[in-house]
Amino acid sequence: MDDYLKTLHLTEITPAEKHWLDERLSDMSVKERLILNGLTVYAPPKSGMDVVNLVQNIHDCDICFDIGKEDGLGVFVAREVECISQEYMGFIDTEKLAGKYMVQHPGVFVDGNYIEISEDGLWPYYDGTNLDQLTDDSWSVKLKLASSDHPEGVWLRLPDYQDANDGKPDEIKIALTALEALRVDECHVLEAKCILPHAGDLVSQYDSIADLIYDGNNLGYVLDERGQGMRMFMELFHGAMEYEGCTSLGEALDVAENLNRYELVPLSGLKEYAMGDLKKRCVKLSDAVAAAFDFEQYAADMIEKKGFVLSEDGQAYIGKIGAVPRHSMDTLHGMVLE
Repeated sequence: MDDYLKTLHLTEITPAEKHWLDERLSDMSVKERLILNGLTVYAPPKSGMDVVNLVQNIHDCDICFDIGKEDGLGVFVAREVECISQEYMGFIDTEKLAGKYMVQHPGVFVDGNYIEISEDGLWPYYDGTNLDQLTDDSWSVKLKLASSDHPEGVWLRLPDYQDANDGKPDEIKIALTALEALRVDECHVLEAKCILPHAGDLVSQYDSIADLIYDGNNLGYVLDERGQGMRMFMELFHGAMEYEGCTSLGEALDVAENLNRYELVPLSGLKEYAMGDLKKRCVKLSDAVAAAFDFEQYAADMIEKKGFVLSEDGQAYIGKIGAVPRHSMDTLHGMVLE
């Protein structure tokens, strides 16, 4: 059992909950652990079920990092949230500002941080039966970084949103503080993980940690935006990476930035695709012919001629819009005189 779980002195925990929590805690970032510490104070857990629910609520909550108590929270809110310039800070009643902030954002002070609870309170994600449905997938890259003062290392979870949140400390700042380092290039990577299964060995792909973090952040932003509502975004993204044979994070980002050049046709949508193609060609089928027409086979033939290929899981066709069909390219290559 993870040492952290032992400190909670739980009255009951199932083997499945223990395994799930051990896995989740094994690569939990510093920021996540600080928030979890706050949640265990806000709602002390008695069982494995309680802890699972607290873990699932981590990303519904937020942290005002390294602020001390109320007065420090007021300074933090004035500077990081309200963006008050230094010349006006002397006129701010920071404790009063902190009090108002705590009313609007209920939470707890733990270890010098203020942990904000979600506006909707803690949500019961886990009901005792759906553990296999509780996934940890809202990240892009996880790095275990070590420094000279902390060779054991800590985990960093990307993307980091400090720049987007007016400088409010996020994953990178919090991890560097734990490592007693000022910059990421003072650290080295002990372990690296990517949410994309075919991203390869991340460490070998980059000459600097800063570049790896930069690309990890960009991937995170892409995944968070989900193509700004693009239909079947993840299926298309994974299909396009498979189509291009991506084996690195950089290649995956290239695909993500040009995702509108790819098209995905699920097998369940072949009939719809065929009917749309026939309509474009102004082909009208009588009811009798339509009843006997093999729309799925027609669609499969059409998209294969366009160079689309069947995905590895056999659930969809993926192709590049306007690409030369692969069999046509092979024919052209064979016609070259040497």
